[in-house]
Amino acid sequence: MKLAIASGKGGTGKTTVAVNLAALLSARGHLVALADCDVEEPNAHLFLPVEWKTREHCTLPVPKVNETLCLGATCRRCVDACRFKALAFMGDAVLDFPDLCHGCGLCALVCPTGAMTSATRLVGEVRGGIARIRPAMGNGIDPAEKDPARPGAAPTLRFRDGVLRIGEAMATPLIKAVKDVPPPVAPVARKGVAPGPCVFVIRDCPPGVACAAINAVHDADLLLLVAEPSPFGLHDLRLAVGLARHLRLPHAVVLNRAGMGTGMSPPGATPAGGDPVRDWAAREGVPLFGVIPFSRAAAECGATGSLVHDAAPEVRAAYTRLADALVVMARDTRRPCRPWEGMGLAGSAGLAGPARPAGSAEETGEAGSATGGKERTCGR
Repeated sequence: MKLAIASGKGGTGKTTVAVNLAALLSARGHLVALADCDVEEPNAHLFLPVEWKTREHCTLPVPKVNETLCLGATCRRCVDACRFKALAFMGDAVLDFPDLCHGCGLCALVCPTGAMTSATRLVGEVRGGIARIRPAMGNGIDPAEKDPARPGAAPTLRFRDGVLRIGEAMATPLIKAVKDVPPPVAPVARKGVAPGPCVFVIRDCPPGVACAAINAVHDADLLLLVAEPSPFGLHDLRLAVGLARHLRLPHAVVLNRAGMGTGMSPPGATPAGGDPVRDWAAREGVPLFGVIPFSRAAAECGATGSLVHDAAPEVRAAYTRLADALVVMARDTRRPCRPWEGMGLAGSAGLAGPARPAGSAEETGEAGSATGGKERTCGR
């Protein structure tokens, strides 16, 4: 299951929800990959003991003008074709502006003399590794969910994030590179045997509804929108739900820090003591997938870079219910490619398409030793 965790605004707790769900599911023996797609400010690694295995540069192809072959003012086809103003004709030469280029390659296609050669622009760095999870997080679970292949071993999850180059304005190519990792491979289920581990690819998405967020949530099986009970939280949740509806993605809301914003709604918006997010979600028919209560202990735990799952019993119970619901959805063999059908989730079922075949562990490139000189060309 590809699970995107997003929000209409920053600070709602989507990274907290993403890392705690990933750690809890991994501790239960499920196969989990966590991708921090917030490449402008990646921070999921601060909450997990990540052992970095791979590092590679993400580059974008950009044009370089060969002035010897360029026809200059008698042509100008490349300048007229570029929709991003990355090329301009000044004096007797074509000037290129690599930071504006989107790497589409149209200029090279229309050039009649082949004067457009290819160069690269560094967009950022993609890092991959593994994180070892405390087995104690999985206490009280069904023994059938433990990993039979690694008895007694500390559960691990695959981790991947991206660091955008300082000054780089285009985050989407790097986000695509972070997302481009084959999911963990689950063992083949056999008749008469207890169900094996589920496979989850969890994305911690950038906040907001701009290009970076759209790219991160694209093709997700389920979009969880983390909201906070405040007027700003409700305002930006409306925008995020509007985006999910426009993209026709199955979506639901996770209310974080519930109870913190009681009575904060504007006069006349909700009854005294009401919750603006719950009331609005009920009116709009947006499912409330989970409610995580406000806890001072959880806030203190998160401030130290620790997982909040064990901070308080009510917080543990909330994350356990979330994990249970996701496992039920992932295990429903009647609709393996459309886990939201019949679950009452908003969106348009059937648009995600069939699941991609899982790649082998070696394909991920994250099982080897740390490397520092690799480079890959990122798509738009």
